[in-house]
Amino acid sequence: MARTNRIERPNSAGFERGDLTGRIEVFSLFEIFEMLSSSRKSGVLKVAIAAGDGRCVVNRGVLVSASISRLSDAEAVIEILSARQGAFTFTAAPPSQELGDMDLTTLMMETVRLEDEFERNAAYMPSLDTRLAASARSFAPLNDGLNCGVQDILDVIINKPRITTTQLLAALPRASIKVRLAVAWLSSANYLGEYHTTGIAIKAVTDSWHQKLLFLGGGGSRVLFVTHPDDGPDEIFKLISALAEDMDVPVPDMALPHDGPGVVRLRPSTGGLLSITILPAHRRHRNTFQFLAASAQIVVMGGVIRTEEGIAWLNLIPETTGHVSWEAEEETPHSLRDALRAYANARL
Repeated sequence: MARTNRIERPNSAGFERGDLTGRIEVFSLFEIFEMLSSSRKSGVLKVAIAAGDGRCVVNRGVLVSASISRLSDAEAVIEILSARQGAFTFTAAPPSQELGDMDLTTLMMETVRLEDEFERNAAYMPSLDTRLAASARSFAPLNDGLNCGVQDILDVIINKPRITTTQLLAALPRASIKVRLAVAWLSSANYLGEYHTTGIAIKAVTDSWHQKLLFLGGGGSRVLFVTHPDDGPDEIFKLISALAEDMDVPVPDMALPHDGPGVVRLRPSTGGLLSITILPAHRRHRNTFQFLAASAQIVVMGGVIRTEEGIAWLNLIPETTGHVSWEAEEETPHSLRDALRAYANARL
C-alpha cells in the first residue's frame, strides 16, 4: 500500500479545531462570509487578526452578532472584513431561534467602498504617531459625505489636541478603516494641523484646583460623570451644587433626566468652562458612553465602579482620557468635587 503523508490543517495558536479552518491570505473573509450565507450555515466564526480576536455568530446564513476588541456588530464586521492577514475557524452548530438584523451583503459592499475611498485619500494620511490638532477651518460647517464619522473624529481632535491616529484607533468605537479614512480626508481638506508643543507659563493658573483642571483642558475641560442608575435628580443636584459652591459660581439651571444624558456647564469668574455630561450606567447607554469617553478629558465613575456595568464601562475608557472614581458606600455631597480636585492637583 502506498504511504501518504499526513496533511495538517492550518491552525492559529490558541484556536480549537473547527469544521472549517484556514488562513485569510488564502481564503478571504469575503469568501467565507459569502459561503456561510449562501449555504445557510449556523455556528460561530472566529478570527485572529491584527485588531484582535473576533467572533461572529451565524444562524441559517444570517449574521446574528459580531465582536472584536472594543467593537461590536456592524463596526466589528467591517473591522473583520478589512483584515488581509490572519486565521479563521468556523464551528458549526444547530440552528437556533436567534435573529439578526445585519445585512451581510450591505456590510461587505460598505467595506469595499470605505477601502476604495481610503485609497483615494491615502496620500494625505499623516503618520500614525503624528500629534494632531485642529486647524482654524475646523470650526466651519462640515459635511460627512464619506459616512465614516468625520465630525465625531474631528470633535475628539478638537478636544484632545496632541492625540495621535494610533490613539484615535484605540479610543473610538469605529472600525479602523473609518478612522483612518476620516483622518486622511480631514488632512486633505485642511481641517487638521500638526500639534506643536510650546512653552506655556503656568504662573497664576495654580491658585485653585479648578484653575488647574481647566488649564489641563486648554481653558475648558469636558467631564463625563457616570452615575448609578438608582441616583435621582436630588442626589446629582447635591453633588453639582457642592462643586459649584467650591468653584464660587452660581448653581446653573439643570436638566437631569433620570434615564438619559444631561449637561451642566460651570463658568468660573477666572475664565474657562467646565462642561459636565451626566450619564447613568445603563447597559443601553454603553455605545453612547464609549463615544463620549473618547472626547472627554476625564471620566468620573460615581459610586458604580464595583457594579457589573461599571466594570464593563471602565474597560471602555481610552488611555487618552483621565479617570477618577469613588466607592458607593463612601459617597458624600462633596465626592465629585473631591475627585476632580484630587485629579487636578495630581496632574499639575
